[in-house]
Amino acid sequence: MKGFLSFFCLFLICSASYAQDNLMIKLDAIIEKHYPNQKDPGIMLQVHDNNEKILYSGSSGIANLETSEPITSKTNFRMASVSKQFTAFAIWLLVDEYKIDIYNTKLIEFFPNLKGPIANCNIYYLLNHTSGVLDYEGLIPVNQKDQLSDLDVLKIIEPLDSVYFQPGSKWRYSNTGYCLLALIIEKVSGKNYSNYVKEKIFSVFGMRNSLVYNPENKISNRAFGYHLQNDKFRFADQSLTSATKGDGGVYTSAEEYLLWNAKYFQALGSKFSFSIFFKNNLAPINQDISYSYGKFVGKDNLGNTVYFHSGESTGFNNFVLSIPDRNIHISLFSNRDDQKIVSFIDDLSKEFDIQIKGLEDKSVFNWLSRAYMNEF
Repeated sequence: MKGFLSFFCLFLICSASYAQDNLMIKLDAIIEKHYPNQKDPGIMLQVHDNNEKILYSGSSGIANLETSEPITSKTNFRMASVSKQFTAFAIWLLVDEYKIDIYNTKLIEFFPNLKGPIANCNIYYLLNHTSGVLDYEGLIPVNQKDQLSDLDVLKIIEPLDSVYFQPGSKWRYSNTGYCLLALIIEKVSGKNYSNYVKEKIFSVFGMRNSLVYNPENKISNRAFGYHLQNDKFRFADQSLTSATKGDGGVYTSAEEYLLWNAKYFQALGSKFSFSIFFKNNLAPINQDISYSYGKFVGKDNLGNTVYFHSGESTGFNNFVLSIPDRNIHISLFSNRDDQKIVSFIDDLSKEFDIQIKGLEDKSVFNWLSRAYMNEF
């Protein structure tokens, strides 16, 4: 009997090892198919399970074309809108400390110069993109030369008394809302937003090299962004909106995003207050997809909950997806803003047999892009 048990255990170990080796071969092939040129800006793909075990880690390309530094799991990418989950979590920390009431506190209490319906909007509506606040990107002065800060965004919308709709009545993605959230975090905590996130999130989670971008920062292992034009990659790392913090300012690596993501979903799967907070505040987008605190939420073809988001910015495209019930967490970071990532994600989804209800016949990345432009 002991001999049989030993053989059976050895069989299971060998089978698991074979499955992981097979997965590595398949994912390597997908990367090679879409990003074959190691001298171009490229991509970092990492897959881990619920217990932080790395199931796959692979990359292709260059983080900095000037130095030819290769992309690795330690390379720090600009997260763009993937950053919103950090801003939302920072708000929850203040809620958990009883320092803020997201339902009954009006924005005018923080920003007394706001006008119209947005002045009486609550914080919850900002978090889940149901505030109706105007998009600042379409309101930037034509002669604007300096990069905008979150405070600049506030100044842009302060004189306006109009909204897209009555707060709380519809869903419309809003970068403006998350810039305001960063300012609220500063006012309530009494700390600079970047420092608050570093102290309360990055340091606690062991993310030693992650940061919220400031123009004066030196970022270690930094990936610079690039744009493909006339078959050549040109430097395209910053834009007028690249210095705002709350809506897209986080820089992190695949290695450190794993630390954050694993702990995030451990908290979400527990009975602690964050799990209740998240699940009780889902804002419906359509009959299949909702939004809660920096995550789109849907169901896969097996009925499991899927959490996903992407980030698009000058020179960068990112995508993260988690299905805790299937023990799958995917992070995909790229320092090029072309559309190769679209078909890459489609192939990746096929490999893992991920079909999000309502998006079965759609490219997930393209659907997200349209959702950000409110064209879905």
